[in-house]
Amino acid sequence: MKHLYQDKSTVSITIAVPMLLQSLEGARLAGLDIERLLRKSGIEPQQLIDEPEKRVPLDQYVLLSRYTAGAMQDEIAGLFEKPMRIGHFRAMALTSVHAKTVGGAFIRSIEFYNLFENSVQYQIEEVGDEIIFTATRIPGHKIGNTYAIESSLTVQHRFMGWLANERIILNRVTLDYPAPSYRHEYHYMFYDAPVEFDQTAITLRFNKHFMSRPIVQNESAVEGYVRRAPMDVYLPVSAGGKVTVEVRNKIIHYVETNNQQPELRDIASAMNLSQQTLRRHLQKEDSSFHVIKAQIRRDFSINLLGNIELSVEEIAYQSGYTEASAFIRAFKSWTGFTPYIFRKGLLS
Repeated sequence: MKHLYQDKSTVSITIAVPMLLQSLEGARLAGLDIERLLRKSGIEPQQLIDEPEKRVPLDQYVLLSRYTAGAMQDEIAGLFEKPMRIGHFRAMALTSVHAKTVGGAFIRSIEFYNLFENSVQYQIEEVGDEIIFTATRIPGHKIGNTYAIESSLTVQHRFMGWLANERIILNRVTLDYPAPSYRHEYHYMFYDAPVEFDQTAITLRFNKHFMSRPIVQNESAVEGYVRRAPMDVYLPVSAGGKVTVEVRNKIIHYVETNNQQPELRDIASAMNLSQQTLRRHLQKEDSSFHVIKAQIRRDFSINLLGNIELSVEEIAYQSGYTEASAFIRAFKSWTGFTPYIFRKGLLS
């Protein structure tokens, strides 16, 4: 996957072809018609052969993932020892969202997945100021390829960050296999964290302060996340510095109180800062008022699209746009989808 975090509101997200082909390995071995799955997702099979350096838009990759999982009734698409029947992730997510903190959510998730003894066992431990999340291969169990490992780690890591509405910055990632041909994707997959290959263990390492972050999502939000899966895994998340988090909370409170979008001066005033000082603090955290505000609009509009009683025009207005056309352009820049395709293709 590829995207630049400098401008998170207008990001264009694409997936490397070698990574996409790895995701289909289990389906191929199971005898599924791969060309049909690709065409159904809007991807021309011959193009993948003729142009292996080409990148596939996120919307097509999301549809392909959903069609493949549905055809196999397996959320890991044949890459683990046993199928992960449709509903596994939803059950884990609904269990985890009721934890009070990220640490509690991690523990609930680990306990859930370990019940099934399927290819990997997870554990988490605190060593000094660092948290080490480990995935250990179960002896004798199949793991189809490197994609099975990296996708499992990414889903777990991104979902926990989403629960707290914060990017969990990784100190280091260790993997027990050689670097794949698409190793450059790991730069984006793991938020620029150093990735070490051919190590003795599969781990994600991050500062322990993330474990105390409060869970801010609820069951309704989880249901939306599941309906959109795996799209949210690939959407950019703000870096989540202290000022960024406070600004985000202030914007949400302002919208709820005033039923309109704030300007920079409104939030700066609420924080007893000058506009220039607030801009400088956000810049130090690799963020900006514009980016934070756009992400809130994105999240808000995505949730509203789950309500089929609301028209796109009504959602545009509630999201702070005076014209539906401007909202549609913005929504496509955020997700790669138009609101209509998103609702029809992913929420049906």
